[in-house]
Amino acid sequence: MLTTRQYLRQLEPDTLKKLFELSKLTESEYWLLYYAFIKKRMVENTCAKLNICKTKYHTMLNEALIKVDYTINNLDKIRSL
Repeated sequence: MLTTRQYLRQLEPDTLKKLFELSKLTESEYWLLYYAFIKKRMVENTCAKLNICKTKYHTMLNEALIKVDYTINNLDKIRSL
């Protein structure tokens, strides 16, 4: 079973953008995921861009991934109907 991070790494950038938009993320969470999974920036570069510390980065990333995982599960339920 794939983790959410592994699953997201397999998706195309356009699909990721659509998924992030459907996930009801805050603006900061959206950009964090955008830089992490689409642009593939390093943590330090993303922290500098968003003006946050590494601890905040990891906290926000985990919260955003929970929202994305919830959205993926809901979409899977709809697809299986």
